[in-house]
Amino acid sequence: MNKPTNLVKTVYHEHIQRFGEPDRSVRYDNPPSYDGDIYPSYIDVMVWPPEEDFLMTTFCTIGMSEKPMSGVDHRVELHLSIAEKLSDELVGKLTVFLANLSLYPFMNSTYFDWWHTLPNVGKIPGYASTSSLFMHPAFVENGWDVICAEEAHVKILNVVPITKDEQLISKEKGVNALLDYLSDNEISFFERR
Repeated sequence: MNKPTNLVKTVYHEHIQRFGEPDRSVRYDNPPSYDGDIYPSYIDVMVWPPEEDFLMTTFCTIGMSEKPMSGVDHRVELHLSIAEKLSDELVGKLTVFLANLSLYPFMNSTYFDWWHTLPNVGKIPGYASTSSLFMHPAFVENGWDVICAEEAHVKILNVVPITKDEQLISKEKGVNALLDYLSDNEISFFERR
């Protein structure tokens, strides 16, 4: 297996500096039809459980930023935050889901960016009514949404599961209409649906 690049090391250290050591880290290092020119060498999915003063289970990919995506200069890593303590089984299923999701742009010669939606991603573990995804930047003004390194800028994409109908709102009316819909209906970015 390849050693982490300087960029991936920077991304890892920024996460540790902000979140501390993860409770769990799972490495996925056997992408389909492995091609070292296309796929990252590995994807680590790190997990931080809720704390007394921050009631979120937080998942982060590390390693996706190793390789450039087709058509853009930036790199990305994925975050998913859920406002509850999760079972070990669900945590395991979500790490697999995020690792697989992280390969999507490389498998399809495309890219991920803020405000993108992905329709029909299949069954999202722990989410009964959502089958699409929304990639959100930082949720608060001046929040953490980019890591600036010498090698590249790495955008942090907050993965938000949404329904098919919500994804269609974004597709047909634009991202602002989706944000308005979520706000008007008091739909949380962090609660499983």
